[in-house]
This record gives sequence, structure tokens and C-alpha cells, in this order.
Amino acid sequence: MKATRLLVEWAALLALAIAGAVLLQSGAVTERLDNQLLDKASVFARPAIADDIAIVAIDSRSLAETGAWPWPRSRHAELIRQLRAAGARLVVYDVLFVEPGEPGEDQALAAAMREAGNVILPHGFVDRLNAASGIDPLYPAPPFAAAAAGIGHAAAQTDGDGILRRFDLVFETDRDAFPHAVVTALEWLGEARAPSPESRDGIVPFNHQHDFLHQSASDVIAGTFLPELVTGKVVFVGATALGMGDRYPVATGEIELMAGVEAQANLFNALRAGALITPVSALWQNLVAAAALTALFVAFWFLPPRVTLYVALALVAALLASALALLALGQLWLPVAPAIVVILLAYPVWSWRRLSHVSRYLDREAARMRGDRPQGQHGGMEYVARQVARVRGLIHAIRDRLTFLRQVIEAAPDAIIVLDEEGRVEMLNEQAAQLFAGWEALDAPPLERLLEFARARLQRSQSELVTEDGRTFLVARAQLASGNEAEIGGTIMALREITELRRLDEERNQMLEFLSHDMRTPQVAIIGLTRQQGEAAPASGDALPADALPADALPADAMARIRKQANRTLKLADDFVQLARLENPDLQIEDSDVSALIEEACDRAYVLAEAKHITIAQNLPAEPLFADVDASLIARMLDNLIGNAVKYSPENAQIQVTLASARGSGLQITVADNGTGLPEARLANPFARFGAHVSNAGPSAGLGLALVKKVIDAHGGTIAVASRKGRGTRFTVTLPGQA
Repeated sequence: MKATRLLVEWAALLALAIAGAVLLQSGAVTERLDNQLLDKASVFARPAIADDIAIVAIDSRSLAETGAWPWPRSRHAELIRQLRAAGARLVVYDVLFVEPGEPGEDQALAAAMREAGNVILPHGFVDRLNAASGIDPLYPAPPFAAAAAGIGHAAAQTDGDGILRRFDLVFETDRDAFPHAVVTALEWLGEARAPSPESRDGIVPFNHQHDFLHQSASDVIAGTFLPELVTGKVVFVGATALGMGDRYPVATGEIELMAGVEAQANLFNALRAGALITPVSALWQNLVAAAALTALFVAFWFLPPRVTLYVALALVAALLASALALLALGQLWLPVAPAIVVILLAYPVWSWRRLSHVSRYLDREAARMRGDRPQGQHGGMEYVARQVARVRGLIHAIRDRLTFLRQVIEAAPDAIIVLDEEGRVEMLNEQAAQLFAGWEALDAPPLERLLEFARARLQRSQSELVTEDGRTFLVARAQLASGNEAEIGGTIMALREITELRRLDEERNQMLEFLSHDMRTPQVAIIGLTRQQGEAAPASGDALPADALPADALPADAMARIRKQANRTLKLADDFVQLARLENPDLQIEDSDVSALIEEACDRAYVLAEAKHITIAQNLPAEPLFADVDASLIARMLDNLIGNAVKYSPENAQIQVTLASARGSGLQITVADNGTGLPEARLANPFARFGAHVSNAGPSAGLGLALVKKVIDAHGGTIAVASRKGRGTRFTVTLPGQA
């Protein structure tokens, strides 16, 4: 399979996995699993029970001691009066008084409520009369509604799995919005804030049943309870006896049946403590799932299969840990079941895809390398067994080829060292074994240890090896591919002896030193002596009397010829040395003002041009042009081009030197004259060395243009020449600009 196709499949599976997680979340497919995780984890977010909350339970003992349900309204009135007398701060009476009763009884209960002034009553909802849909509130009977300190709904709706986890803090119908009785109670206490849209269906972290302070209603009615149990407290009154009142399964770390009044107390405790659990928005759920799946698929792409399983398990653990941390620290619930389910499905799917790819690859490579049909292999009818047989045959073929390669390496004329992927010596051929005699005792040493053992050293940026006895070897390296094409399998090094070449190179350097120092010194002395001898002649050029000249003095014209030849020899030596050094240039690159270099070169040519009445016109830009060049070599190149133009131009001629920006970031230098033009013999290869010769412009060493070409090549530039006989020559040099 091509890498591009595999990458496309990888991206497609990643997109499919993310889409699957989004669908699982939006379709609530994994909601039951998320709810189970939430029920277990909610214990980390439940608040401590406030010490000012108490429950007065209408329990089985109350029914047995006080009378069967329903109680007369006067009995409820007595309970309220007892709570008022004990100093209850607020009473949330979780009993619906929606139907009018015996007038005297109702008046007693209403009066007790008015006297207490702190009783919150619940209301319910009924289907709307004479309508196909809609609901309306069912309030307490008018006397009670008027006497209550506040009214709120007490509706509770379980989730799809039948477990109560949340309350509608604000129940909205098509006509109005109704606050919960707990919200009304908090508002009456002055402790409530308007519920935000995010918290209206907040999840309640329930405490265990009976964790709140309980007092039997029969004790309160009889006045046999301790008043301090309700003094200054918020008291919830409601039915807890089996068979009466509402009971709901709630999550307290486990599923418990809890009376409605106790569930109301849990809601009050959590809401006042700001401990309601808010579900994370669907957008953030999807983003977290996408991030986890992307991390998994990145691991699929870059890590080996044995590691990706641990990555998948680690991501599952990280998702669970993140959900718990958000729940414990921020009262936020992050449903992670969609991401976990897709991760657990994605791992086997991608593993199958990898196995399928490897299976096809083995079939293809076995057939290609063995040169036969895969179905011809033995190994049974089972497909994998046939593949194993083919791979076994392939291994034998590779072993044979490896033996052949070892024989080739042994027969190589150069010393060869084979390193493994860790840089340790794995194999030496016979020539290398002689060079590093005794290396077997080192037990697969690193290359550095082998060189230390043989007292050899790498030089010239690791490209040459010098042994203890002074021999020099050129080092060539090549990387070996491993079974995984993306990794390096090792390195092969070939050592070719170049001791004799290095000796010749040293001799060449000595010759250059001879030319640049030993040979130039006498030439300079000859020039100086001829100038002194010339100065002894009369200024007018008339001959001196014979007795005025030294006995060994030479005629003036002979001195001039000697000086000319000495100058010529000196220039030849200088040009030859410069040309030789440019064979292996060591450029001193710096940011240079090319405009200034041209001006200086024209100044240096001024004396020679003035002697022939030649004008050197400089066409330079208004702003300087800079380039990264070796300024000394560029100056030498300009001296040669401008000097040649002056030398080969007739008197009263004009030479044009132009500098301009080239396309891109380079620059262009043009030197044009209207002289005689290049001879036809030079036009075929104008930059070759033509040797010493004499032309109309005088004697020449024949190295000038060769030197120009070497300088330009060393800088990565180009040079073009256009010349016509009798119409002059134009040289166009293009150099790279600043890097």
C-alpha cells in the first residue's frame, strides 16, 4: 500500500471515529453508561450536610400513634404551632392541600400558617381542562395559599432509567414559569440567586438517606421532642412512611429509595452550597472526544502496535480521570462514554487494517522476491499458515543474499566497516580487519572505541581517517535502510587509501608557497634594481659620458626590457598562485558593497587608462548594492576585466562599467569596451588558459580570464561574453545577492 493511500485511510477512519462519537452523544446512545459513571462518581461532589436542616417525618410511628392518613387539618395545624413555638426558622411543608376540607379544620390550619409566617407550601400540575395538550398549576386551596409565606412546585421527573438525578428549578409551561419550592424557600431566606439556564436542570449529588437530622412528626405534635432539634433550622415536613407519599430511586454512590421530602432536603442543601453538578455542553463533549481520538490516531500513525494498546488504555483512563477531576473540583460533569466506546472500537478496527496491510504486503513481497506464485507454497490450507511458509522461504532467500553480500564486501579492494543502527561495529572485511587488527576482542565496539583502539583519528570534518603510521584514508559513508523504511538500519563506511594523493597535495602546496614567496622575492628585487639603474640616466635621455657610467652599467633600453620581463614574470606568478588557490577555495565571505568595489577598481585602472586617453564610465545605482562575497577576489576579478578592457581598447576609447540588480536577489556587473574584440581562437573557449603570448596590447600570461571564471564559479555566479571583431567585447557577470 502506498503511503498516500494509507494516510487517506488513516484520516478517513479518524473522521469516522469523531463523527461516531458525536452521533453517540447527540443520540444519547451511551447515556445509560454515562449515568452509571455519574452515579458512582457523584460521591466526590456531594456537599457536607448543613447543621441547620432538619426533617420532620410523617413516618410509620406517626401514623400508628397519631392516626391513619389522611390526618385532619387541625393535626397539621398543631404540628406547625409546635414548630413555631420551638423557633423553627422556616418550614417547607411537603404536603399538598389542594382540596378544601371541613371549614373549621381548614380555618385552624390557615390560622396556624398565618401565625407562623414562615410556611412554604408545594403545588402540583394537572392537565389543562378542555384542551388536547398543556398543563396548568394546581395550587393549594385558597385559604392555605393566602396564609403561606410562599408557594413553589414540588414536581420531580426521573431520567430515562427511572432514577431521580435532577429537579426543574424553574418549570416552564407554554404560559408561565414556576419556581421550585426549594427556590422559593431560599428566596424567602434571602439566600437565593436566580437560577441560570445552565443550572436549572443541575444534577443533585445526593447524600445517603437518613443522613439529615430526623424527628418523628408524632413527637412534634405531642410536644415530646427536644426544641433545640428544630430551633433556628429549616424544617422539611413530609411523608416517609411506606405506602404513602412519593419515593424515588436516587444515586448516593449506590441506588437507594428516598422519600420525596428527603430528596427536597438534599436539593436545598446542594443548591444553597452551590454544589449542583452542571453537565458540560455538547460542544465541549464533542471537542474532548475529538481531541482524545486525534491523540489515539496520532499514536496509531507514529507508534508501534505494541505501544498503541497502552496508549488507548491510557486515554480511557485519562478521560475517566478528567471527568472525576471536573466533578470533584468544579461540579462539572463531562460524559465520556461516547469517546471511550469509540476508542475501544477504533483500536481493533485500526489493528485489523494494519494486519490486512501487512498480510497483503507479505504476499506481494514474497511473490516478488521469490519469483513464484504465492499459492504454490506449502503449509496447509489455512491462509495464515501459507503466509508463514512464504515468509519462511523469504527468510531463507534473504539469508542467502546476505551471505552473498558478505562475500562481496570481503572481496572489495577497500577497507569496509559496517555499523548497526546504534553505531556499533557489526562487520569488517579482510582489508579493514588488517587495518584494525585485534578488533574482535572489543565485542562489537562503537566506532569511536574502534578508532581509539587503533590510535586512528578522523580529520577534515570526519571525511578522512589518519592511522598511527601516517597513512590517510578517504571515508565514504552510506546509510542502510532497515525493515522499516522510515528508520535507518545502519551505516556502511568505505576507507580508500589516499596517502599518495595527500603527499602530492602537500607538494603542490609547497610549490605554491615557493611561487608566492621564494620566486616573487627575486623578481621584486630585479624590478627595484632596474628602477635604480634607470634613475642614474639623465632626465633628457641623453647619454652620459662614458666615464660617468659604471663599468658594468647596461643601456637604458635593456633595463626597461629587463623590468618589463620581471613585471611579467611577477604577474604570471601572482596569477598562477591565485588560480591554483581557487581550485580549492577558502572564501572569506562577508557582506560587501559591490558599488564601492567597482569604484575602487576603476580608480586603480585610472593611471593606465589616462595614459591612453581612455574614459572609464561608471553606471552605478544611486543606492549601494550589497552581496555576500569575498571582497578581495571580486576586486581581483574586476581588475582583470577592467584592465583587459583598457589594454585592448584603442586610444580615446570609452569603457562602460555597469552595476544593476538582477532578477531575484542577485546583481549584474557589465564591463564593455569598443576595442579590437576577442580573437576567433579565444571565442570558442574564452576562459581557458591560453598561455603566455604577445598581442597588439603587449605580452600576456594568459591567466586573466581563467582567473575571472574561477572567481565567479567559486561564488556560484555566471559570466557571459559577447565579442565582435573591431567592435569590442562585453562581459556580463551575475552574482548571487545577500543570503
